[in-house]
Amino acid sequence: MTENKSNKSDMLTSKSYETFPKIIDYIKKGSKLSIKEIEQLEALFGDRVKKALELVGANRVKKYIFNPSGIIRWVVNGHRNDYLILEHSFCSCKDFLFHALMKKSIPSCYHLLAREIAGRTEKYDTIQIDDADYQTFMEELL
Repeated sequence: MTENKSNKSDMLTSKSYETFPKIIDYIKKGSKLSIKEIEQLEALFGDRVKKALELVGANRVKKYIFNPSGIIRWVVNGHRNDYLILEHSFCSCKDFLFHALMKKSIPSCYHLLAREIAGRTEKYDTIQIDDADYQTFMEELL
C-alpha cells in the first residue's frame, strides 16, 4: 500500500508528458481512483478527464477486430470526428499532435484517456471486420 501511495505521488508530480504512462500503469493494475485523485488528475489534464469519462459513459469507444488476422484497432467517436488510437501511445486528433507530442504540455488527449479507461473497465463496443476492409477502414480514419 505504501508503494501505491508513492507511485501516485510520483505520478502527480512528474512533468505532464511523462505522467501518462504512469497513469496507464495505475489503471491497468485495477486501482480505483478516489475523488481526490481524480481532482489531481484534472489538475494535469484539465477538462480532458471529464470529457474522457463522458465518452466512456456514452459508449463511444470501439474495439475493431479484423478477421482472420486478429489485428485490433481502437477508435474513439469524438465530438467532431472519429479518432484512431494506436496501442497506448497515439491518437490521430489535433489536440494530441499539437499539445501532447509537439508542445509536450499535456500527457494525453481525452480520446486516448477514454480508450484506456474503457479498456480497463471493459466499457466499449467490439466490432468484427473482415481483413479485406482494413485498408478502407484506415483510409477513412486518416
